[in-house]
Amino acid sequence: MVARLFRLRVALLAAPFRETFTRSVGAVIAFAALFAAAILVATLPPRLSASAEQLATFDTAVGAVILGAVVLVPFFANRGHLEPRQFAGFPMSSSQVALGLLGSTIVSWPFLLLLSWVVALGVSRPAWHAHPVALWLTLLGVLVLGVCGARVASALSKLVIGSDRAGVVRAIGAVLLVAFAPVAVFIAATTFGESDGAFVDVTSALSWTPFGAPFAALWQMAAADDSGLAARFAIMGGFALLCLIVWFPLVKASNERVERPSDTAVARRGLGWFERFPARPASVISARTLTYWARDPRYRVALIAIPIAPIVMLLAFWVAGAGITVLALLPLPVMLLLLGWSLHNDVAMDSTAIWSHVASGIKGREDRAGRLAPVLVVGVPLAVIGSSLTVTVLGEWRILPAVIGLNLGVLFVAAGVASVFSVLMPYPTTRPGDSPFLQPQWSGSGSGRAQTMSIIVAILLSLPPVWFALHAVFDVEFAANLWALLFGVGYGALVLLTGVLIGGAVFNRSAPELIAVTQVYD
Repeated sequence: MVARLFRLRVALLAAPFRETFTRSVGAVIAFAALFAAAILVATLPPRLSASAEQLATFDTAVGAVILGAVVLVPFFANRGHLEPRQFAGFPMSSSQVALGLLGSTIVSWPFLLLLSWVVALGVSRPAWHAHPVALWLTLLGVLVLGVCGARVASALSKLVIGSDRAGVVRAIGAVLLVAFAPVAVFIAATTFGESDGAFVDVTSALSWTPFGAPFAALWQMAAADDSGLAARFAIMGGFALLCLIVWFPLVKASNERVERPSDTAVARRGLGWFERFPARPASVISARTLTYWARDPRYRVALIAIPIAPIVMLLAFWVAGAGITVLALLPLPVMLLLLGWSLHNDVAMDSTAIWSHVASGIKGREDRAGRLAPVLVVGVPLAVIGSSLTVTVLGEWRILPAVIGLNLGVLFVAAGVASVFSVLMPYPTTRPGDSPFLQPQWSGSGSGRAQTMSIIVAILLSLPPVWFALHAVFDVEFAANLWALLFGVGYGALVLLTGVLIGGAVFNRSAPELIAVTQVYD
């Protein structure tokens, strides 16, 4: 059976070249470019580095990132992988499946790319050649760690997350990748420039992780430095052994666990956002709200208008002679504040469907939580990616935790406040189907009061995370930045949860009045 798995891997390895001529040529070019990139990443740094210390720092940081990606990426993107559950119906024990899948991983394109990078790294570092046995044993340990870690991550993703939430996890992985890209480019650009003590400190910390330890240990051996050498080898070997130990129970659990069968009488395709959410009240409201935001021109116009205010503010501050720090930090929090605040009249905007929530007995907190989906789906990736771009513009990637805490805190606070005001003070708005630029003519509707009070409350409640983040930005310390991140996310989540609960209680108490008010507006 193990031999058959190897033959299956070889067939999968050759599959890209068995397509049409055009696709086969494209596959050849793509793989050639990937292998060339892997070799260049290993061989180019020695030509650019000014000293062995600089090269050691670069190798440790880049090695930790690459090896970490090899282990973590399969957790977010595990489509097309051979998984233990696929062999549950064959006459094979779980240990045979585990050994076969683990051993046959070496016959795959990701492993061959990793192997080419590792070999090129070992060949292009003459300083490591003084201890050839230790060198190649360490690089072999890197390969074993990568294979075992990737298999465990992929199997864990399939077992814990399942196929129904796989799309959400892939989206999270894509957001993290896009957010990390500008910071990675900035770090790579500054590594071979002037000495950056903070980057050296971060690299030193990475050298004590399983992903950076082997590369730091090789440079220590080259420098005849024995301090912590055994500990770094132990970290690498211990992590690889732990992954190997966990792999076998994971395979057994994957083969024994039966997924809940889907109802064949229920449509699973063609339902848009409803396919991606479970059949629960808050989740269904989330799917419906996301559908409305994608199709209703009133929401689209509001989203397009959100960036206008930060642009105007930027021009005003630029004319006033504000510094680059203010100009870089200002736009994103303002956009997120307006995005979260845009829910403050969502009940009136959704007047044609609010009656169905009341008639079906949906609890207020489920209505409030479900309506947050569009803001969070748009806002959280925007906050993470925008924070990465902000620190890249500032040229100070050490403040990334504080900037993320600031932006997420402002988003959560604004959304929590809007969850209360949308049921507490609804006011007339454009009816569904009308032009988004047509405003209803109502006297004494209270629209100005509701808008003013909600935005003031949102700004006031946003001040604590803003204060801690600015303190960490202007006084760059690791502890202050970590505290700004934790406080911003924790405080914002607390305000958001409180807003959902308070808004849900108001919804339960005044649901009939909300229907009456929204029907009058229509």
